[in-house]
Amino acid sequence: MNFTKNEDITPTLFVESLESQAFTKFLQNAAVSDSPLLSITLPIAGIDPLAALEIKHDYEEKFYWNHPDNSISISAAGKIRELKATGTDRFSEISRQTIQLKKEIEAYTSYKHAMAGPLFLGGYSFSDHNVGNVWKNFGAARFVLPEWMLIEIGHLHLLTLVFEKENRTADDIYQEVIFRITDFLNLAGELNHSEREKVFRNNILCTLQQPEDRSKWIERVEIARNEIAKGTFEKIVLARQLKLQSRCKLKPTVLAHHLRESYPDCYNFLIQKDADTSFIGATPERLASFRDGEFSTEGLAGSISRGRSALEDASLAHSLLKSKKDRDEHQFVVQSIGDSLEKFSYRIEHPRQPKIKKLHNVQHLFTPIKASIKEGVQIHELISELHPTPAVGGYPKKQAVPHIHEIEQIDRGWYAAPVGWFNLTGCGEFAVAIRSALLHDNSATLYAGCGIVADSDPAKEWKETLMKFTPLLDALNRLDEEYA
Repeated sequence: MNFTKNEDITPTLFVESLESQAFTKFLQNAAVSDSPLLSITLPIAGIDPLAALEIKHDYEEKFYWNHPDNSISISAAGKIRELKATGTDRFSEISRQTIQLKKEIEAYTSYKHAMAGPLFLGGYSFSDHNVGNVWKNFGAARFVLPEWMLIEIGHLHLLTLVFEKENRTADDIYQEVIFRITDFLNLAGELNHSEREKVFRNNILCTLQQPEDRSKWIERVEIARNEIAKGTFEKIVLARQLKLQSRCKLKPTVLAHHLRESYPDCYNFLIQKDADTSFIGATPERLASFRDGEFSTEGLAGSISRGRSALEDASLAHSLLKSKKDRDEHQFVVQSIGDSLEKFSYRIEHPRQPKIKKLHNVQHLFTPIKASIKEGVQIHELISELHPTPAVGGYPKKQAVPHIHEIEQIDRGWYAAPVGWFNLTGCGEFAVAIRSALLHDNSATLYAGCGIVADSDPAKEWKETLMKFTPLLDALNRLDEEYA
């Protein structure tokens, strides 16, 4: 999804936005309207959204979304409203609540852009219900309308403020906007004077992995292979956890910075539920991008490590392309996505042969998929149909997914589930939350999974999970210098 605009916002344009006749008229109409919520989007001078999130630390709920290669970055904080649902109808229930909330918002934007205006930020759990001790706070489906959103698209920066209108006059609303925008403009000064103080070294204390974990994993892979041999399903994705403890409380925004620097070709996300609990990751897998009836997704399955030289790297990529096991696994994903989109689409397009997607520490088989979506289809309908893809669930979906929990015996929570954002004009973008970790107090629970097919080698799949833990392990290891 290409939203990039190559233009700078000058102070003159910013002032003109506040003093325009259109804005004055909006304020006058908003003051007498029945809408309880106001959303105002204005261009603003450039601020790194993640830096803004770190400075404005007085918010418990925070959200960060970043894809450096796509030149898109979003930070947001606070909670004006939340959309929540659980059970088998959670996707349609989120759509219903969105339509209802849209009626309550009076929105103004001085800059026409697909991402201008209020955004809803959050995601879904892997299963229809989410009841784990820590995960239950995230819910089975939860999206937040934040107090503020700072969006960077190329050289364009947009600030969206959302607040309760209450009984304010047009002048009251104007003064509130000026007050809150001034607060963001002052961030530039704070950024210039911030200093980092070293507090701890060797922050990560221990990995809570037991010697029997590997044997349990091999046993579970064999159980899955036996079910495949019996014809129960053709592929199933099994995941495992890796738990770590730290001397001090982990800082999710610092981890997010390390991930975006190391993995610019991934979707880097942070969903902070409260001061103690966050879900964070750097996922290579886009689930859905939706804009103006055009839908983009991808098949991503089949993995191999990166080489230590150009020759070794190319040789490994060639081996991956020729691997029957990985090609079969990948084809399950592409076929399933096509089947899921067929009833919603006029046209589906993708290359016949997969490509290689090279990441920092791993390379995958990759097939981009585009579809022209029928009028009236909502993004949550598409997500409901796609989730979980065979890359994180199994194939056929209805036969494989019910067996996942009984075999792998972990609480996935939001791992391998859709996370992202959407707005009130039909645009949205979601990623599959793999290469991720749940942070709680001074602990981190990392997740990694593998697609199991008939000829999977349990020992090789164990090594693949170690490779997939790398993004979060590297980021955590870089926290050997904490800053106050």
